[in-house]
Amino acid sequence: MPLIHIHLVKGKSPKYIQAVCDGIHNALKAAWRIPENDRFQIVSEHKKEHFYFDKTIWGVKRSNDLILIYITSISRSVAQKKKLYKEFVTVLGKNPKVRKEDIFCSIVTIGREDWSFGNGVAQLTQGMNMKLLL
Repeated sequence: MPLIHIHLVKGKSPKYIQAVCDGIHNALKAAWRIPENDRFQIVSEHKKEHFYFDKTIWGVKRSNDLILIYITSISRSVAQKKKLYKEFVTVLGKNPKVRKEDIFCSIVTIGREDWSFGNGVAQLTQGMNMKLLL
């Protein structure tokens, strides 16, 4: 049930973008144990001149192939978040061969009541659905 926004510089092939999306989903399944069909991803491609980021802050040497992963989710533990960051490096490093320095992630936490997956219902506040998230 995390909502994933993926930002990258325009010009990547559809195969590359699909590999990034699949890799992010697989990392979330491994690290956070989300269900297979819990996939909500938005890909935004930006002109190089509209994609600003520092290439060296925090001792990380980024290239123009930076992928910014912005996640909106219910609360996760520090351990779960750290596991996800490592899983991104492992999975995306294999396919489509993204450098670990070029994987930038930010997680924003919101409450269960802040989600409606349709039908005008806050599904995550209902007993049965809450059990699926534990």
